[in-house]
This record gives sequence, structure tokens and C-alpha cells, in this order.
Amino acid sequence: MESPALSSVIDSLNQFNDPRDPKKIIHPLPTILFISICAIFCGANSWEDIVMWAEVHKKWLSKYVDVSNGTPSYSTIRRIFMIIKPACWGALTQKVLSSHHSNKKAEVHISIDGKTLRGSKCAAKDIRAMQIVSAWSTENNIILGEVKTDSKSNEVTAIPLLLALLDLEDATISIDAIACNETIVKAILDKGANYLLGLKKNQPTLYAAVEDYVQAEGANPDNLTCDYFDDTHGRLVRRRYFVFDTPEHIKALGFSEMNTVIATETISSSPYKEGISAEWRYYITNNDKTNTQLPRFIRDHWQIESTHWLLDVHLNDDKDKKYSKNAAENFAKTKRFWLYMDS
Repeated sequence: MESPALSSVIDSLNQFNDPRDPKKIIHPLPTILFISICAIFCGANSWEDIVMWAEVHKKWLSKYVDVSNGTPSYSTIRRIFMIIKPACWGALTQKVLSSHHSNKKAEVHISIDGKTLRGSKCAAKDIRAMQIVSAWSTENNIILGEVKTDSKSNEVTAIPLLLALLDLEDATISIDAIACNETIVKAILDKGANYLLGLKKNQPTLYAAVEDYVQAEGANPDNLTCDYFDDTHGRLVRRRYFVFDTPEHIKALGFSEMNTVIATETISSSPYKEGISAEWRYYITNNDKTNTQLPRFIRDHWQIESTHWLLDVHLNDDKDKKYSKNAAENFAKTKRFWLYMDS
């Protein structure tokens, strides 16, 4: 994290409201939060890790924040993460991210997906794993908003809440098959946006109709909009994208303004496995068939999946066992703040 970014973080932290009794404060709130952000940036994954990092880097920290009373204890840091409202902490980090990406482009494609924090589950205390549903700008590599939910099934109800927070005018919103329902389609359209939804067998009637239609049409060159090869990940992959005007019998199945059906064929081979595999996937959208960016939107949707992989591999997101919901959510938001500042 470079000095201009540090200055932006500190300026925002100085404006953050401290909920503690002023007479009992030993360590200023900006000091505690700045230490936590920097320690997590450097790989800290527990309250004790943060304390150890702060002790080692106390001289450096003194250039930016007040450490005249020493560095805070792990119990002080934990207590701060428990009493801060996640909505307030999320708003602050979002403000810093927006200023950090001040030259951002107009939002053309926004992908939405949820990630479960598996370590936040505690069966003994009947605490279900927390999930954070995020909206990601593929043009700007920045998170646009997040909503917390308590289980995977609630991702469907969390998505409309997330959509309501965002300016989506004219953007295309891509979501995987869990969001393939009329309620979410309507929520997207009501925001003046376009939808691009994965289609799987959780919508059995629509899936069967689309699959039968695509198979009947065949791999017609007139509908082939993109055909390219990729050999960058130890295997040879060919991806073909076929785009069809939605026929009337499929439109009649009830999805608003479903103008286009997209079928993707992925053919892959690997030197480490015998044979060739082929897989078809289907998508529905209200975009016109002539929109040449649709294949890119489908491919770029996986950017948000990649951020989830980074959170797990580099920041041990799934192994983070914090059960206090405020503490778990605030710690998770801080990890994401680190990731998006570094993007």
C-alpha cells in the first residue's frame, strides 16, 4: 500500500465516530483501526497476529498514528471489532476505495456472487456460517457494495437488497443460476439495468426448453459470435458462444423481457488426462442478440470468483474462526478492503 493510499485511509479513519466512553480511551480509534488494516494487509489472521505485527512495526506506525501509549492489546482490538457497526465500517472502507479508484470508467458490467465464511459457523452455539454477497465492477476491478446474510439459501433474498444500494443504470448484471428467478429479474429491470443469468436445472422447465431448442438449432455458424482457444492453464480449451433470439414458446415461460438465449460450448483436453471433455452451459438475458460484449460478460463474471479464491488462499478466509457476528463481519470486510485496495 503506497503513501497516497495510506493518507487516504488515515484521513477517513480520523472522521470515524468512536463509540467508546471518551474518559476511558487509551488508544485512539484511528490508531487501532490503522494497525488492524496494515497488519491484515501483511497477513495477520487473528487478534494476536495483529498485536505481534504492531509491536514489530511500532516505529513505522508512529509516522502515521499516535502510538504514544504503546500498541493496543488483542482484547482491545477484538472489542473494537465487536462494537463497531459493520454498516458504518463498510461505508468507510467503500469511501476509501472509491477515492482510490477516482478515475474509474462507467459501469458496463457488474457481477454479483456470494461467498460463505465457513469458519464463522459454530455448531455448539447454533451459529450458522455467515455469507457476504458482493457486487464487483469488472471494468474497474473494485467492489461496489456488499450485503451480509446468514446462510446460502438467503443469498436469493440478499441480492435484491444489494441491488437497491447501487446505481445500475444501463449496466449488465451477471449472476449465477441461483438468481435465475422472476423476482430478481424484476429487481434488476426496475433499476434500469440489464440481466445476464446463468441457467441450470433449478429452473427445470426453462432449462429443458432452452436445451431442447439449442440442440434442435445445432451449432449454426449464423449464431456463432465468438470462437477462441486458450492454452494458458496447462490444458487446451476451445470456447464457442452461440447467441439465439428467444423463441416465443420460451418467452412464454415467464421471464420478463427475455430477448436472448446464449449457449456456450467448452471443449478441453489436458496432457495429464486421457480423452476430450465437452460441456454446454446456458444463459438468459434481456440484452439484444447483437450485443457483441455478451461473451466477454460471461467470461469476466469469473473475476469475482477469482477474488474469492484469493481470499481463501492468501487470507485464509474460510479458516477464520470468529463467531461474534460483528467481529467476524468487520474482519471479513477489512480483508476485502485489503484485497480491493491492492487490485
